[in-house]
Amino acid sequence: MYKIDWKITIDGRDLRILDSVEITRDTENLTDSAVIKLPSWVYNRYIKDVDTIKRDQTVSISLGYDGDLHQEFSGYIRSVERDPSGLVINCQDEIYKFNQTIMEDKPYDKPTVKDLLNVVIMAVQPDLKLNCKYDFAYDKFTIKNATALDVLKTIQDECHCMMYIKDGVFNVTPPYITPESTKIVRYDTSKNVMADGYSLKYKDKEDRKLKVTAKGKDKTGKELTAERGEGGGDTETFDYKGIATQEMLDSIADNMYATKSFSGYEGGFQAWYLPLVSKGDTADISDPNDPDRNGKYFIKSVVTTCSSGGITRKITLGKKLS
Repeated sequence: MYKIDWKITIDGRDLRILDSVEITRDTENLTDSAVIKLPSWVYNRYIKDVDTIKRDQTVSISLGYDGDLHQEFSGYIRSVERDPSGLVINCQDEIYKFNQTIMEDKPYDKPTVKDLLNVVIMAVQPDLKLNCKYDFAYDKFTIKNATALDVLKTIQDECHCMMYIKDGVFNVTPPYITPESTKIVRYDTSKNVMADGYSLKYKDKEDRKLKVTAKGKDKTGKELTAERGEGGGDTETFDYKGIATQEMLDSIADNMYATKSFSGYEGGFQAWYLPLVSKGDTADISDPNDPDRNGKYFIKSVVTTCSSGGITRKITLGKKLS
């Protein structure tokens, strides 16, 4: 039987006590987050260490079994709260730095998304690599009284892009266009998928009626539109405020439709800590009772929870890859 192990350091000091920790990694969120819960009292003795935990301190979280630890999170304390049971420590990954950095006020003429992202990254974390798969530009873009995070949120909201950091790389892609995933994690519904928390549903393509529309304007101001699918079901529309191309809109509409209209699983499932997995990986799901349902899926999010009851992961699937 595996023995649960953990190592959490705050401001370089090891925590000695823990109620639970939950780590959320989601490709649709700008930031990875962690919530650490500590008791204030143990055996009727007040734990003084909790008084030294403050906002802005660094955090590192490693989990595992029998001394074999793997880092699951690193970042900063965003806030510290007390409740009757103890201390709740809310943490964010490197994106926390972006919220602490005030950008220089400056207008930009016809910048691409990549141009703006390079400006922001150089102001905050120059060693962060940028993987931008976005062919999109603004006619004008002005930074004024804004943090680096404000700029990122504006770009994300107006361009509807997927934006997240993974393994030291800042990934930015149009919606539903999945970045290349190099790691494949295998799940067998009869072996390493838990019955509790299972919410996977298999649906045929015929039952997924969808019409998608992507709208934008080119450099001359001409309105562009790309539509895919059919009416009578769900609808999704993206309206871009900057300069787009017909090629870009066609690609987005194609991928939006392919992501939502397919025969396969949607939803998520609960799994054990092993195998190691993260957002952006590929889940290779097999069902020995129904091999026709086997397939590979982009992992949209992973929520890892550690407590005295064990270490588990809640995995949510995104686009079907094959």
